[in-house]
Amino acid sequence: MPGLNHTLRASTLVETLVMMLVAGIVFFAVMDGLTLFTRLQARRAEALLENGRRRDGYFRLESLAASADSIRTGREGVAVYYGSRESALALCDSALVYRSGEFRDTLMAGVAGLRLSGSAPDTLEVALAEGFTLRFPVELPPREQYRRSLEEIEEGYDYEK
Repeated sequence: MPGLNHTLRASTLVETLVMMLVAGIVFFAVMDGLTLFTRLQARRAEALLENGRRRDGYFRLESLAASADSIRTGREGVAVYYGSRESALALCDSALVYRSGEFRDTLMAGVAGLRLSGSAPDTLEVALAEGFTLRFPVELPPREQYRRSLEEIEEGYDYEK
C-alpha cells in the first residue's frame, strides 16, 4: 500500500525512567494519604463509640435514680433500694459500678467521685474526671415524703401554744 505511512513515536529510556519516577512518587503520596485517612477514621469511630457509651451510662444512671425507692449512703458507696432489695453504686478504679446481688455492670468510666448531697440528702452527684459534675434528683422514701407532707400541712395551721 503505497501512500500510507504509519509512524510510531517511541520514547527514550530517560523519558520512561522519569515517567516511572513521577508515577512512583504520586503512588507513594496517595498510599500515605490513605493510611492517614484510615487512622483518622479509626480515631473518629473510637470517639463516637466512647461518647455513645458515656451517653448510655448517663441515661441508665438517670433511670436508676428516678426509679429507686430510696438512695442512701451505704457501706461501699451509695445504697439503692427497690422495694426490699438493696443494690449498690460504687466507684472502682474511676469506673462507676452497679451491683445487685451477683450482677455487676459498669455504668460509666472516667468517674472521679460519687456522693449524696443536699439537705435530705436529695441529690446524687457523680463527678467526672473532665471536671463536670452530674446531678440526679433523689426521691425521698415514701415514709419520709409522708412525714414531710404532714409537717408542711401542720405549718399551715396557726396553733396557739
